[in-house]
Amino acid sequence: MVLRSRGGGCGGRKWHHDGRRTKKLNSVRDYVSCAKFLVEEEIAQESKLAGWGYSAGGLLVASAINSCPDLFRAAVLQVPFLDPSSTLVLPILPLTPADYEEFGYPGDIEDFQAIRQYSPYDNIQKDALYPAVLITSSFNTRFGVWEAAKWVARVREYSIYDPRRPVLLNLTTDIVEENRYLQCKESAMEMAFLIKMMDS
Repeated sequence: MVLRSRGGGCGGRKWHHDGRRTKKLNSVRDYVSCAKFLVEEEIAQESKLAGWGYSAGGLLVASAINSCPDLFRAAVLQVPFLDPSSTLVLPILPLTPADYEEFGYPGDIEDFQAIRQYSPYDNIQKDALYPAVLITSSFNTRFGVWEAAKWVARVREYSIYDPRRPVLLNLTTDIVEENRYLQCKESAMEMAFLIKMMDS
């Protein structure tokens, strides 16, 4: 089964626009609704549901985890966009100006309030049991490695500690996207992580 996000636009222009800027939270609600549907229809077991997201998809999955941390058993986030309320105010960063149309412009008060609502870093729940999470990022990437580090540190500080649900950060100095060997190595590590977490 393939779940489509609003970012892809396959549901038409209006559907796509209803999931960006001040309506970005709709994308998160879609994802959570699909995850709950999989469990309710017994397509996936409640204790065996995992999320996976790359870049902006990492924002989506992390926001969904904040919304319903008990819904997921594990998640893999690759070079995720986790701190939009800080990053989007820095137009000097390579992707920021292009991101305003999708995520909102923090100079606009309505957009900024919406960003704060869905921002993974700003909405980590206190005293909640989070799923096991593996975050991978690189120092040689256009995505801010500090976002992953900040998110991991805050989740570890705020959430309930459970050694069976580790929150791990894997950093490399190489650009994984440009190295086929590293891509295979990272994929193998992510699959091993998910298999291990589903069995624990």
